[in-house]
Amino acid sequence: MSIDLEKLFLHEKAVNILIKIYEYEKAGKKAYPLSISRDVGSPYSYISKVLGIFERAAIIESKFEGRVKRVKLTEDGKEIAEQFLRIKNLLNRDFLARKKLRIIEAALTNGNDPNRLLPIKAELENLKTNDEEVIKRVEELKKKVGEMLNGSP
Repeated sequence: MSIDLEKLFLHEKAVNILIKIYEYEKAGKKAYPLSISRDVGSPYSYISKVLGIFERAAIIESKFEGRVKRVKLTEDGKEIAEQFLRIKNLLNRDFLARKKLRIIEAALTNGNDPNRLLPIKAELENLKTNDEEVIKRVEELKKKVGEMLNGSP
């Protein structure tokens, strides 16, 4: 029997299940199907089905602790989970804010004419986002523009 992991991982819930196991392990906690079910908001039967597929594909291992089944990632499972976390973090970026920031940065390279700097300063003030990297860069640029307007080096 061939397991189509690519098809499986195109489903958000499967990815969330894998990441949830990874998060448990990173926090030093044990992962159990019932707790995964609660945390990802999927029925226990679905979690059990996906975990069975993961186990057949050697992404997780399971063992019974008394009457309760515990699951843990294999080395390959951990690697896959880490890659998915990277992708999720990438997809959570504010791409529109990043594009605006690149435009502002390009405009800044064209000299320090105050008539050009004031609109740039206003754009930086109006650029709102939750993207930590953009926030940091905006603050750096605000400082730079302020220095340019005040004639500081």
